[in-house]
Parts: sequence; structure tokens; C-alpha cells
Amino acid sequence: MTHNDIASLIEQVAPLQLQEHYDNAGWQLGDPEQETSAIVTTLDVTEETIQLAADQGANLIVSHHPLLFHGVKQINPRRDYVSRTIIEAIRHDIAIYSAHTNLDNAPQGVNRRIGEVLGLTDVRPLAPLATTQTAGLPADFVKQCGSGIVGKLPAPMSAYDFAQVVKQLFHIDALVTNAADVDIQREIRVVALCGGAGDDFIADAVRCGADAFLTGEVGYHFYFGHPEIFIMCGGHYETEQFTADLLRDLIGRKYPDLKVVVAPKSAPTATII
Repeated sequence: MTHNDIASLIEQVAPLQLQEHYDNAGWQLGDPEQETSAIVTTLDVTEETIQLAADQGANLIVSHHPLLFHGVKQINPRRDYVSRTIIEAIRHDIAIYSAHTNLDNAPQGVNRRIGEVLGLTDVRPLAPLATTQTAGLPADFVKQCGSGIVGKLPAPMSAYDFAQVVKQLFHIDALVTNAADVDIQREIRVVALCGGAGDDFIADAVRCGADAFLTGEVGYHFYFGHPEIFIMCGGHYETEQFTADLLRDLIGRKYPDLKVVVAPKSAPTATII
């Protein structure tokens, strides 16, 4: 099989047209027609990811976050990690493909996997996509596409208890919440969520009747004025950490004999001093 076979498989689940206008999902680097030896799946592509792929004999990396998200006008190893990663990928002849917001918005994508971790049922899209993102796609498929999801917990619990469950399942030490404006003993039945940066969908969560909203990043002012919903910010990496496993499973079901290695889970290093 070629790298393009892998890309086609992913795009059957998450068509590129589902991506947001600002995104750069798809091929990042390399020859799509090259034969695939082995694959590394990862949330982010870094120099360490390239080295892992080289050590594992893999010549394709499938990531969630695109390596080339912003325009690259200079490749200088002394300037940034993107330049160094590009150079190392070319040096080791490793191709890079990314499934980003198209995988977020897909029916069996990132947000659905987060919902599975929480055990949500009766799951449906939180916010519809633009018609330009879904034009030409099958109607039944389009009904399941959307930004974020909303679903029901297996059993109702207090906001405080739900926060503890989220911390445990996602290995989060602390959540940033609007608990100062919300009774943390209030009952949580319906949960809306959006992995990564999803604070734009808080209003959609309120409109859908969600009792709680979980996302990775929330801007300062979004915490004001929402006493009707329990807002939880768990971290961009933390909410999307299962994506590499999702990609591994997707590829493995179609190509069970292909070696697929999941990169170790590691968030960007931030040190409090």
C-alpha cells in the first residue's frame, strides 16, 4: 500500500472538506505515492516524533495537529522547532499527513472519542457546519457531522462529582471552571463538549440544554454570565490526548498487518516558576 491509501482511508471517515477555513489538514510533507513501511500516529509532530518514526522503521506520520499550520517563509533550524522537524523529516524520508478539524467535525472523530471516554449516550452534533463544508456529502453522513457533541451521562451526578470523574479519566490535576457562579451540587445529566479550543461553542451548549460544557481552552471573558451551565476547561492537550489512539484504531481495522505505533502521550512542556 502507499501513503495515499492511508490518506484515502482517513478521508473516508473525515473528508477534507469538513475542515475549518483556517485549517491546513491533509498532506504536510513527502511523496503520497511512496510505499508505506510502518506508521506513527501522534497528536503533534515534533523532532522527537520524527526520531521515533525513524527508530521504528516508519516512513509515515499521521498527526492530528498540522505541522504546517501557519505559512512557512523560512526554514531555519536555529529559528523554530517546525524548521528543525521539516529538516529531520526530509533527512529520514518520512512523510507527514494531518487530520485536524475535519477529524474533529467527523461523526466518528475526535469529539466522539471523548464522548466515549465519558460514556455519553444519545450523542448528537453540538453545532452544525457551514454548508460549504458538507456540500455533496451523503445526507445521512451530514446529519452526524458538527462542531462538538452533546450527549447524556450514564447516570446523573453533581457538578462536583462530574468534575472529579473528568479529572480522573483525563488525568488532569485541576480544572478551571465557573464554579463561583454555579452551584457545584447541581445535577449534571446532559454534557456538551468540544476538544481543544472550543469556547466559541458555549452558547450552543446552552441552547442545546446542556448542564455542563467541557473543552480544552476557554478565554477569560467566557467565564462570565453563564450561571445556567457548568463550564470546565481541561487543557487543549488533555482533551485531545486520545486522538493518536483513534487514528491507530482507524488504520488498524483496515490494515491489521501494518505496523502502527502510537507516539507516547506528552503535552508541551510548561513550567511554573
